[in-house]
Amino acid sequence: MKLSTRGEYATRAILELSLHYKNSLLHIRDISKAQDIPSRFLEQILLSLKRNGYLRSKKGPNGGYYLAKPPAEINVAEVIRVMDGPLAPIDCVSVTAHEFCPRESFCGLKSLWKEVRDNIAEILENTTFKDLAERTKNAKKERGR
Repeated sequence: MKLSTRGEYATRAILELSLHYKNSLLHIRDISKAQDIPSRFLEQILLSLKRNGYLRSKKGPNGGYYLAKPPAEINVAEVIRVMDGPLAPIDCVSVTAHEFCPRESFCGLKSLWKEVRDNIAEILENTTFKDLAERTKNAKKERGR
């Protein structure tokens, strides 16, 4: 798995929205500034996340974006899959985008890549944006001491 800039920015945007969940709508410029994401690029990412059901928006001067569901119900794996595709490091072990390889039946590397895929998926599927928001808040508290 290689996380693209698009995938990284999407996770950072969802994290920022998770940090402000239930408080208010966030404008693109606020997310951009807080997470150091170029606003033009962020706009495309937010639209994609909205199309995929992770965000909602409100238009107008007091408008902005907000999460479509609680941060505890959004895991990191699903956001990365939406933005970057499968988590597998190589196509022959991908669950969602498997491609046949003529060496599959006797390749000694396949089991390694499957193990890597399974471990990455387990960590990312079991990490929610609520978890990450709590980690972020704790890290900020620690830094302030």
